[in-house]
Amino acid sequence: YSTGSWLSGKPAAAPRPRTAGVTPANLPGRPPLSETIAPDDLVLLALEDGNTFLLRMRSGHSHSTHRGTVAHDDLIGRPWGTALRLNTGRLAYLLRPRWIDRMMKVHRRTNIMYPKDVALLVAELDLAAGARVVEIGCGSGAMTQALAHAVAPGGAVFSYDRRPEFLELAERNCRAAGVTAGVIFRAREAGEAIEPDVDAVFCDIPEPWVEVEVARTALRGSGRFAAATPTFNQAERVAEALRAHGFALVRSFEVMVREILAREGRTRPAHRMIGHTQLITTAVHVLPE
Repeated sequence: YSTGSWLSGKPAAAPRPRTAGVTPANLPGRPPLSETIAPDDLVLLALEDGNTFLLRMRSGHSHSTHRGTVAHDDLIGRPWGTALRLNTGRLAYLLRPRWIDRMMKVHRRTNIMYPKDVALLVAELDLAAGARVVEIGCGSGAMTQALAHAVAPGGAVFSYDRRPEFLELAERNCRAAGVTAGVIFRAREAGEAIEPDVDAVFCDIPEPWVEVEVARTALRGSGRFAAATPTFNQAERVAEALRAHGFALVRSFEVMVREILAREGRTRPAHRMIGHTQLITTAVHVLPE
């Protein structure tokens, strides 16, 4: 279907160029991969019980867990994926951290988005390499990292917050995770203009309905909007605001993920799960008749 529309048979329109400038060599959080762990690397120390710890390798340092202690010098130089014993004899694994590991381990002063919500949001916002996306409410920068990964290479994330301490924390967390390319932090009050001509707008603030008109003005035709709210009343109010401002395909949903303990002859659901986190409301910006 790349040569035309499968519905009309007409030739497809030429793709709209997106922002350029980020190359695979400097993708967010993905420096050139080495075979062994080096000083200053971020290492995910995974224990047999499923607990994980994100460690920055520093010669002369050590890290203590509830299962035992390990010296950083004993990890530096080992191949990625190595299994080793802590000082107590307990087994641990040295893993490359995924972007969701870095996202979940940020220093936080606010609640953060969970991977179960983030993954669907990236799909709902139709984020891909080269896209331009606005984030209203940067919090601790966890979602900023996810957005940056989704639009790399060549994309841009414009992240706004009215509180300078959150902007500073988010920028520091992104820098620590190696996510700097294409990320722009800006101070802004509610209702003020945002970056124009963008592909998507995501709101993670208590009153996203006050930003709907601003988002409508900034979005390209067929651009996507999403808001994360913890309560049903908030979801209801932002949904009504979206309809009132001419957005289409407005819907709200919640994402639940339940772990399954898969073991021969005794597979069952886990007793505990991450239940309610956020309600997601999405919509698409359409042009008036």
